[in-house]
Amino acid sequence: MTTKHIFTVLFLIIGFIGGKFAYDALFGQSDTANYEETDWTKSYCLGVAYEAPFELSLMDLQIPQNVKRYVKEMENYQFESMPITFYISRAEYQVGITPNIDGAVNGSVQSMQVQKGITDFTHNVSTIDKNSMEGRLVKGTCKINGKDAEFIAYTYLKNMKLLQIMIMNLNLPENREVKDRIIKSMRISL
Repeated sequence: MTTKHIFTVLFLIIGFIGGKFAYDALFGQSDTANYEETDWTKSYCLGVAYEAPFELSLMDLQIPQNVKRYVKEMENYQFESMPITFYISRAEYQVGITPNIDGAVNGSVQSMQVQKGITDFTHNVSTIDKNSMEGRLVKGTCKINGKDAEFIAYTYLKNMKLLQIMIMNLNLPENREVKDRIIKSMRISL
């Protein structure tokens, strides 16, 4: 199995989990995020400092055995609700593995596209650089069971660490305000 295939498989798994929690979260609750100013607190998770009106929870993600030998450590955290979901993942790879950021991004995008209930999926990928970290920014829209949604994902690579941050929200002004405030507050250090 080549390194590119390993990263594609790994991020198909991450994308599947991200897509699944987004799908699960977008049904059964109000369409609109409703938080008080006092709900907002500063937090730190996997090298990301941010402000949010909720806490992230640790995800239990099982990595396939054929991929596990290439990954030294991997952690995933999420918050899920109908109006907005927030996901942070960081993987550190074994010495000798050459991480492929584009393979990781492509795997995540492909996985999101095939999630149950997702249609009209569009996205754009652009190159970004932050604090000497190579990065990719993915912005897109989709429908989840007919409801308009939008998402933004950041993927950064530094040394042997790959960081992925994704926020998905139903396409309403109140939800976009929450998403924008979280993004504006983010400070990243790998």
